[in-house]
Amino acid sequence: MAGLGERAVVLGASMGGLLAARVLAEFFETVTVVERDALPDDSAVRRGVPQGRHVHVLLARGAQILDELFPGFLKELVADGAPVWDDGELSELRLSFGGHEILRSGKIARKPEALAVYMPSRPFLECHVRRRLQAMSNVTILTDHDVTELTSTPDRGRVTGVRVVNRDGGAERELTADVVMDAMGRGAHTPGLLESLG
Repeated sequence: MAGLGERAVVLGASMGGLLAARVLAEFFETVTVVERDALPDDSAVRRGVPQGRHVHVLLARGAQILDELFPGFLKELVADGAPVWDDGELSELRLSFGGHEILRSGKIARKPEALAVYMPSRPFLECHVRRRLQAMSNVTILTDHDVTELTSTPDRGRVTGVRVVNRDGGAERELTADVVMDAMGRGAHTPGLLESLG
């Protein structure tokens, strides 16, 4: 592990936040993911991910990256019930756009598995990534917490962490960090937090 620092904080447990935490875990002694939602233990849709009910597919390169970050991940997804299209048989694909069904025939000649498409729901995929991340000894996911403030050096030249408050009791705490990454999505209030630093 090449050390870039002791602590990293990721704001948001979206797919972007979870995967950022996974990569940061290779370079920092501890990584804390701060999430405002209560995260379900299973594959449930949650308030902070309104697109969770939409159809999702995991294309070949994304699947490959996930399997590199979490060895055996794709086999686990399929074993747990995620549909996969990996035989290259185009006649099995049916797409519909604007009420018009597009049918293909034939087969992809070279390495059809290289174009595998995994079709887990967003909550299913997120749940599996989160479980793998929680199994890492240097990663913690802090749920039900709002970010209230970015902390900084006295001259306000560098962010040194975040102040968070528990949504279920109001207890405040400060998380110091060598790096803070924002993955809170469109609901983020980071611009205002940065503005308050000057």
